[in-house]
Amino acid sequence: MKKFLIALTVIIVTSIGCKKELEGGGICACSFDAPPYLSLVIKNAAGNDLLNSKTNGYIPASQLKVYRVETNGSTKNIEFGVRPPFSYGSNQFAFHQLYSQQVAALKPAETAVYYLQLANLPPYKLTVQMSTTFRKVEKLWIDDKEAPGETGLLQNYSDGNIFYLEVK
Repeated sequence: MKKFLIALTVIIVTSIGCKKELEGGGICACSFDAPPYLSLVIKNAAGNDLLNSKTNGYIPASQLKVYRVETNGSTKNIEFGVRPPFSYGSNQFAFHQLYSQQVAALKPAETAVYYLQLANLPPYKLTVQMSTTFRKVEKLWIDDKEAPGETGLLQNYSDGNIFYLEVK
């Protein structure tokens, strides 16, 4: 009977602990002890969310690719997902975000280079720097220019800062 109650408790806690569904599957953002991740909002010049299927010029997850170039010249695909807009209390974050825990799974203060391919556009170079104290992405450079980060009330909601890429 104890085993049954423990199993039932685990099932109930798991089922009500997270109700978010991610585009393309994957573990949701509210998982326990989740590693830090890179979160990137992709907008067009007008400020519209290009990961939102209702936006003109929408880029589906199937047309996105995150990868790194190995020392031998081969490429290694990096796992990512698309997280829907979220709210925390009365604060609403209105943009979808490309996120990857694999990109941010680096040793503190380590800087690494990755690439982001959006549909048929030339790839963007992503240079990621981890914080030495807070175990999260501290800075992101896109094509060697520092990417702007979220400065609103939700900036520290996630285990990785939210950054912005404007596609021109």
